[in-house]
Amino acid sequence: MHNKYGIIGLKALQRAAAKVAEDARKNNYKIPIWKNGHIEYEVPGIINEQRGAVDHGHSDSFDK
Repeated sequence: MHNKYGIIGLKALQRAAAKVAEDARKNNYKIPIWKNGHIEYEVPGIINEQRGAVDHGHSDSFDK
């Protein structure tokens, strides 16, 4: 019974952490992260999405 509530709590914390990271990316906020024995402040990395040829500086038939 206690294990069930632990899993529910862990999932809630994971959802909350994902929301904080998403808001930090949108607003360019830095969040504290424990790294190498001390706290560092970082903006969470942006998830790479598929980009088209225009984003990579290539020209194609649409550039007229």
